[in-house]
Amino acid sequence: MSKILIIDSHKGSKNIEPVNLHFINSRILANYLKADLIWSYPEVNENIKTGYDVIIFVHASKYSYVDYEWVTKNPNAKLFYVTNEYNLGESYILWMAAKEGRKYSVIANHPNEASKVVMKYVENWNIVNLNVLSFLPKEEPTEVNNWLEFERSGCVYYGSYRKDRQKYYNKYLTKEITLSTYYKNIVKFGTIQSQIIPRINWTKRGLFNFKQSLYIEDESTHVYYNFLANRFYEALNYGCVPIFSIECQNTTKLSGYEISEEYFITESKQLLDKTDLKIPREWCDKASKEKEDVLKTIGEIVL
Repeated sequence: MSKILIIDSHKGSKNIEPVNLHFINSRILANYLKADLIWSYPEVNENIKTGYDVIIFVHASKYSYVDYEWVTKNPNAKLFYVTNEYNLGESYILWMAAKEGRKYSVIANHPNEASKVVMKYVENWNIVNLNVLSFLPKEEPTEVNNWLEFERSGCVYYGSYRKDRQKYYNKYLTKEITLSTYYKNIVKFGTIQSQIIPRINWTKRGLFNFKQSLYIEDESTHVYYNFLANRFYEALNYGCVPIFSIECQNTTKLSGYEISEEYFITESKQLLDKTDLKIPREWCDKASKEKEDVLKTIGEIVL
């Protein structure tokens, strides 16, 4: 059986794993592939190991503590880069390996034409739905997917600022929407009418306070299909109904999910007429099957 190492670039401590989407993907892959997992903490290079057949990089922060020696001490390992962000380039360590002549393969949820990754060093580009990894099927015993009965109200849009969504921020972030974001991002959104609250706390109530979750996407995603975003699957986890901007219809059509017109809006005030919408059970069933298939496919790619 292949010995696998997964390297995530997010910062944390040795005994406390980071709490963010990319790291969750790393942990899911590590559990499925029975791989070792390291991330960016000060002691990470104290015991650099050899003998890996496969090294998988997830995310690409250039500020990671992980040393390049993890790669040089495993000269025969196949290298992979897992990325679900088209606006990210290679991991710094991976870039160093590439400049020294080592090729690597990419596992992404978007075509290479949308990416900043330099194709000169890429052997294979594999497209899979990485976003579905964030879905928590009902059979997984977590408090989140019990859909506990909280008193819910309103519609939330959450996340960091993305320049490629500015026209949709201007259009949809009105008084009917609550914006959840990091306080340093607020000024970037410009003049909006939404109530603004701190970032969603995923270790506590997550989306349980909200009845609906607004789904908008980058203009680039209209052109380069990127599967349904993580926020769709996160909404399913919390029983929070996804409401799509009309501009996302091409993405939803390509996704294969049966999403009827009533789940779309052309302006935010239409949300007031959609408070009785529920999440179709079929969406969750499809997401559960998708997740199984994606993990199986990734295993076949790297092994």
